Amino acid sequence: MDENKIKSNGSKIAADEGSAITLDQLVNLAIEKEASDIHFGEGSKVALRVGGQFVFIENMEALSKKNADEMIFSMFTLEDEKKRLERVREIDFSFQHSSGVSFRVNVFYQRGRLSAVMRMISKHLPSMEELGIPEEMKALLAQREGLILVSGTTGSGKSTSVQAMLEYMNKNFVQHIITIENPIEHVFEDDKCIFSQRELGNDTLTLANALHSAMREDPNTIMVGDINDLESMENVLTAVETGHLVIASMPTKNIKQTLERIVSLYPQAQKSQAQERLADAIVAILAQDLVNRIDRVGRAAVFELLITNPGIRNIVRQGNMNQLRTALQSGAREGMITMDTYAYNLALQGIISQEDVERYSEQD
Repeated sequence: MDENKIKSNGSKIAADEGSAITLDQLVNLAIEKEASDIHFGEGSKVALRVGGQFVFIENMEALSKKNADEMIFSMFTLEDEKKRLERVREIDFSFQHSSGVSFRVNVFYQRGRLSAVMRMISKHLPSMEELGIPEEMKALLAQREGLILVSGTTGSGKSTSVQAMLEYMNKNFVQHIITIENPIEHVFEDDKCIFSQRELGNDTLTLANALHSAMREDPNTIMVGDINDLESMENVLTAVETGHLVIASMPTKNIKQTLERIVSLYPQAQKSQAQERLADAIVAILAQDLVNRIDRVGRAAVFELLITNPGIRNIVRQGNMNQLRTALQSGAREGMITMDTYAYNLALQGIISQEDVERYSEQD
């Protein structure tokens, strides 16, 4: 199919009826439309996520098995990736297109058919200032040990925030930073820091193995991708307790939910001990979401920041998570902020709508 046979049509993208599509054409279209994600698979229509909204390519029939498989398998660079996919039925990996644009790719089966979601990784790594990350985070990143959690639902931009933090450290501190990722999204160039970036499945088999090995690799800071299970949490806390700064992310929507999720990973008999360890380990929690802008095309980040102090430690130790909102409001002078207050400030600047502010005000 020629490139000019795919065209924009308002909020839709049209193609000549019955035409096929190649991976190159799809990626180039996504770049042109500044899409954040590409969705395709056998028996499904092709769609892009543009400005947070799905846009389907119209007039195009659902992809055939041959068309979908060809696009997916063309992204594999390792000989065992196809075998691993067949064995575990889903696989994450990074892919760099010939244009130089990189993607985080998840390939999976649904109803026995291969499908893929490709998340575009911007060539430009925005700074902490560009993202609007609270200024207080810079001092927290200078800590020699402790746990910094970055939380947000899928697609909230938490990976970009973590990368911006690591790049700030790269420009300002002399450290050895180990990242354990699935997959590697941004390749850092050593500045003041030395980076060792390890990809799960390729450079290391498990997070547990990577963290155990990291203890013998003279790290200052360890970055870990999403924590989703008890084993991962235990390994992260052990790394903190052995004197390291760990930056990790969690797929939770706010600070309260993040702490509740961590505690819920533990059996009832271990919850009190888990709360004690968390209280001692946590340096800060940065939660975030993305909201459509009204001043220009794009989305703005809305943040919530907790900075550990004796009062916060006591709340976590006792498991009184319902007191966190009041503690965040009381900690404003220390740099803490609630998501609705941050959203209110963005609305005052004309960046987001008042309706979005009200939405955050209604959150628990």
